[in-house]
Amino acid sequence: MNLWGGHTNTGPLSQSKRACTLSLSNDNNLAAAPRRGKGRISLVGLCRSVIHVTATGLVVKDGRVLLGKRTSTVRFAGMWDAFGGHLVPCEEPSNALVRELEEELGIKVDRPLFLGIYEDIDPTSRDLFRHYLFLVTRWDGEPRITNEEHSEIRWFTPGEAIGLNVAPSLKESIGRMLSTKP
Repeated sequence: MNLWGGHTNTGPLSQSKRACTLSLSNDNNLAAAPRRGKGRISLVGLCRSVIHVTATGLVVKDGRVLLGKRTSTVRFAGMWDAFGGHLVPCEEPSNALVRELEEELGIKVDRPLFLGIYEDIDPTSRDLFRHYLFLVTRWDGEPRITNEEHSEIRWFTPGEAIGLNVAPSLKESIGRMLSTKP
């Protein structure tokens, strides 16, 4: 099963490197999905067979969450989103998060807290994204836009964030996470 397809730095993993991939076998919804060609999963017309695995951080300060508005040239174009990115082969999700937040926001994350996993389908490409979600409350540096994936970044209260054009599962995660204090 190719969990790394689509990332510009990785490409598909060879059969011999499958031990490094993240397993979907414990996920009843995906494990039971019909398969088409070379062991890839098809979610019956909902998405293409590529599964992108990412680490995503909810950067939170004083009860507000930092979100970025996606540019028109990237996946989930025009939507507000949390920050993060693709894992490279054999990379731990927490390490990917630290790397991605330094690349995207110029901050050095300290001790992110794993919250869970959520999935989304990009409405344009129909690719499935599996996000390892973390709470980030400690970091060095001032968050700023450092690449061309986002046109702006802003702090939002949970109520404001839920009212934005945000992927439904991220919206649910923001509401659930910010309504309960860890």
